[in-house]
Amino acid sequence: MQAVRKTFGSVVALNEVNLHINRNEIHGLLGGNGAGKTTLMNVLYGLYKPDSGQIRLDGQPVEIHSPRDAIRQGIGMVHQHFLQVDTYTVLENIVLGTAIKNRPTMQLAEAEQRVKALADQFGLAVKPQAMLETLPMGARQRVEILKALYRGIKILILDEPTTNLTPQEVDSLFESLRVMVSQGMSVVFITHKLGEVMSACDRITVLRE
Repeated sequence: MQAVRKTFGSVVALNEVNLHINRNEIHGLLGGNGAGKTTLMNVLYGLYKPDSGQIRLDGQPVEIHSPRDAIRQGIGMVHQHFLQVDTYTVLENIVLGTAIKNRPTMQLAEAEQRVKALADQFGLAVKPQAMLETLPMGARQRVEILKALYRGIKILILDEPTTNLTPQEVDSLFESLRVMVSQGMSVVFITHKLGEVMSACDRITVLRE
């Protein structure tokens, strides 16, 4: 991301911000409340249109106008407040919005096997047939991460991911993230907690108001 600027009326949220994310790294995005961390990642994920600046992937400029564009480019984001349907199963939440139209029973069975494989691969334990409304916060977060992985993303953005987790769940999350980067992914870890970025991240970018 090069020279990204974003304003909301007279408020300058981002002022010529540069951010470089490498493959195979957990990149910490650190700053206090209001520093622009989430705004910057919302630009990368296509939720906000920047006033100016450029996004490049593998050195090539890309246009990202929506989350659909971002996912198509291999970028996924897990928000601080999850976008989930409580009355659906874990599997239904993960595949929601994907192309399961013809032969739905067979395709759901195939999707379930793929979700199980991803869960095993990255250490994200879930029960695909469990109702989402029965799950604690840590399991709900794993569902959101699997939702992104199911769509084949290569860059995963996590917005304040440890806020509602127990210490054990935090440790488990960090282990999963390390597996991801060992397999060629990049993770952007938004936080205001210095201790977390020091223990989990390979590089850090600090945003200040």
